[in-house]
This record gives sequence, C-alpha cells and structure tokens, in this order.
Amino acid sequence: MVNPHEALLGRWTGGGSGEYPTIEPFSYNETLEITAVPDKPLARWLSTTTDAASGEPRHSEVGFIRSAGDSCELYLAHVFGITEVTVATPTEPGSFHFESISLTGSPTAKEVTAVTRRISVHRDVLEYDLSMAAVGLEMTHHLSARLVRS
Repeated sequence: MVNPHEALLGRWTGGGSGEYPTIEPFSYNETLEITAVPDKPLARWLSTTTDAASGEPRHSEVGFIRSAGDSCELYLAHVFGITEVTVATPTEPGSFHFESISLTGSPTAKEVTAVTRRISVHRDVLEYDLSMAAVGLEMTHHLSARLVRS
C-alpha cells in the first residue's frame, strides 16, 4: 500500500532560519526523523533543533503523520505547550500544504491560532516554510529550512 506521506520518510538534516515580528531573526540546525510504523499508514515524527551559532538545544516537536485516503494528517506536540493538528491533500507526489484544523495550548503557552506548513521533497532534499498566526498577529512567515536525507 502506498501512502501519500511516504515521500517524507527518512532522516533529514540541515539548516534554517526563523523570524517573527515579536522576536529577533535567528538561524538553526535541524534533524527531522520520519519513521514508518510497519503495516500501518502511519509514521513517527521527531524534530529537534539547535542554535546555529552556539549549538544549544532549541525547539523540539514530536508526533505522528498518518495517511488517510488521499490526505495526510499531522499530529504534533511542541515543547512550548502547544498541540497541533494539520491536514494536507498532496496535489503532486512530494508536495504538501498542511493547514491547521486544531491548536490547543497549555495555560502557560503563548497563543497560536493557525499554522500552515508547505513541505516539498525533491529526491533527497526536503524544503519547508512554516507560517503562523500567534500572539494577536495575522498569518505571518516564521520558519524556512532546507534539509538533506542522510
């Protein structure tokens, strides 16, 4: 059985940059591991980042990506107290535009009201762009990265 998320499987490493009107721009290194769950239309998702200059740990998110028919559902928990559910229907192999359908925050988390993730895989390169609406701001670019399958 072929699942739409199969193009994402692998261990990806590389770098990216982030910005948002409420923070200083930054650069980061990332390892993203997307591992198939045998005999299920499911994969584990683990992303960890470090500061590009200092190497200090930064963001981490963990969850699952599940193929459901022609679409993919991404369920993530973030270290800053947010859980995210996004859905994408790939228009072509290796191209995903995830849009949030549910975001929930802990009592101490900053408010995030919407997230979009555009992910594209071409051979052994994964590129993504993440935008979010948060802390009273409209949808705004936040992250972009280029990762290579290792």
